[in-house]
Parts: sequence; C-alpha cells; structure tokens
Amino acid sequence: MADNIYKKMSAITAELTAVAKNLNVGSGKAAYKAVGEADVLAAVKPLEEKHGVYSYPYSRKIVEADLVTTTSEYQGKVTENTNRYLRIETVYRFVNIDNPDEYIDITTYGDGIDPQDKAVGKAMTYSDKYALLKAYKIITGEDPDQFKSEEGKTERKLTNREKVIIVAREKGIDLRELAKDYEITNKTSELRYEEILKDLEGK
Repeated sequence: MADNIYKKMSAITAELTAVAKNLNVGSGKAAYKAVGEADVLAAVKPLEEKHGVYSYPYSRKIVEADLVTTTSEYQGKVTENTNRYLRIETVYRFVNIDNPDEYIDITTYGDGIDPQDKAVGKAMTYSDKYALLKAYKIITGEDPDQFKSEEGKTERKLTNREKVIIVAREKGIDLRELAKDYEITNKTSELRYEEILKDLEGK
C-alpha cells in the first residue's frame, strides 16, 4: 500500500537539508547572497520524484495592483519614476502521484515591483519559492543565529534600505505608501535611507 501524502512529504522534509545561497543580489557594498528559486527546485524535484509527489501552482489571483509614482530631485532636475506594484496570492498544491485525489494545498503571497513588465514574474517567483521552503521546512541559512560564522569572515551588515523595509513591516506600514510618502525610487541613496530609518524608528 502506497504512503499517504503526509508521510511522503514528511519523508522529503527529512531528506532535505540546507539549500545553498547561489543567487547574487545587488552590487558593490550592498551585494549579498540569497536563495534563488532555481536552488530550491534543484533540491526539491529529485526527492519529489523519488517519493511520488507532484507540486505545482494550482491557482493564482491578484490581491493588489497599483502604479507607484515618485519624484526625485538631483541638482535641480526633477525626475518622475513609475513602478508597477503587484501582490499575488498563490495556492500551491502537493499531489500524491499514487492517489491523485489526495493532496495538500499551501497558500502563499508574493510582492513584485518593477518599472517595466517584471512585477508579475517577481511576485510569482517569490510566492512559489516560499511555498516550497515552508512546505518542506527547508533551511536556507538566513537565520543569523543558526550557523557559526567561518573564521576570518565577517557577517554581511544589512543596508539601510533593508533596515527600512524590516522596520516598515514590523510597524505594519504598506511599502507602497512608504515609497510615496518618502519619494523612494531606485536611485534613493543609502544616506537618504538612513534618514528615513531614523524617522520610522521615532514613530
């Protein structure tokens, strides 16, 4: 008798360990390593095949969609920037191949913001990746207390931009409204983010 979907997913979880950070994000001093969707899929797909589980995004719906327009001024020149913002809700389904009527659904959300047409792809990628990470309890190494630092290496410090996002989420501030209120664009400097951070922490 074939295992049920819970036993199969539990077996996959037991075999999965950590997923390496192979995605380079940003550049210069603000650059850092992150876990990409390709890294997660490379770890998950062989084990799903081995244990007879098929997973896929069963449904998606747009929760929020908007155009975020901000202005910035540099040396007397005013520039207007418009970004497409999208929040998608994804129901990710895990099916027992031996009994297709048996499945588990996990709901995740993903945000995407881009000046052109990539907001949808970013939102879908984010929600799909985290559905797999959470379903199989995959360790990504993003908890700074989980692993000891290698000797001779230093921990990457958060940029002011990242700190602003973290504080905003902790305070329940909508990131789109934050961008509008502080006229944040992709050209906003770290010094300006430091000012925004101080303002948010004072609220």
